[in-house]
Amino acid sequence: MTVVMAGFVDFKITKRLDIFSGAPQEGSAGDFGTLGITFSARRPHSKEEWHAELKALNCEIPAD
Repeated sequence: MTVVMAGFVDFKITKRLDIFSGAPQEGSAGDFGTLGITFSARRPHSKEEWHAELKALNCEIPAD
């Protein structure tokens, strides 16, 4: 959501990596399921494309 709000579209996570494996912080990072990610996004071709992406955002929190 933050990437779209900053003016980008087509946000995709391209890699998820355990970047703390073997590092001194491995234990505490692993306790929280911390991963490193690589992502891509692009500037929209028009304001209309960006507005359509904003409109598609879903910020609802599901009820238990």
